Amino acid sequence: MWKLLTFILCVAASPLLATTAAVDHPGALPILLGLDGVRAELKVDSLQRAVLDSLRGEYKSAARKLTNPMPATTEQRTAAEKQLGQINERFNKRALSVLSDTQRQRFQEIEHQMLGATRLYSPAVQSKIALTEKQKQAVEAIRLKGLAYVGKVNQQFENGQITFQDRLELLRSRRLSQGSALLKVLTPEQRNAFLSLGGKKFAV
Repeated sequence: MWKLLTFILCVAASPLLATTAAVDHPGALPILLGLDGVRAELKVDSLQRAVLDSLRGEYKSAARKLTNPMPATTEQRTAAEKQLGQINERFNKRALSVLSDTQRQRFQEIEHQMLGATRLYSPAVQSKIALTEKQKQAVEAIRLKGLAYVGKVNQQFENGQITFQDRLELLRSRRLSQGSALLKVLTPEQRNAFLSLGGKKFAV
């Protein structure tokens, strides 16, 4: 469960300012593909495990350099956030390439279930369930409001105003309320189509 929370935090609670555009895979897939439950569900073989372990180590090392030391100015944080986005994109592509077509399809369903309603930020998902331009604008407004909140909470944590547990609880609560707001944007038909993208239930 802790590794799952780590993945969610990588998506929603980066210590860097989240200013980048929405992407199809917002989190670090090498981290998610390191979960034993995910690997078992995908039936990852020993060679794939070795490659994924190596990728995860490389990813952590690259990401850690962006926060050690922590960027001090807004400009430095913006630059670091851009770099983190590029690192995620590069390593996510490499991680997905390790999987077979069947594994990749199931993995996308698992990712969908773990991220919940925030998957609506994905351009690919928006296309699949045929969001209108007005709906896309509504989703983007929710996303940007959420990012501003995450930035505020992270700043409070960095300043020592709240504990790590406080931070986790605030972000979890925000994620739930944000998910509810996102689903309200959809029509009943779109909501059913969105939920179906998760496939069969995955037990973490």
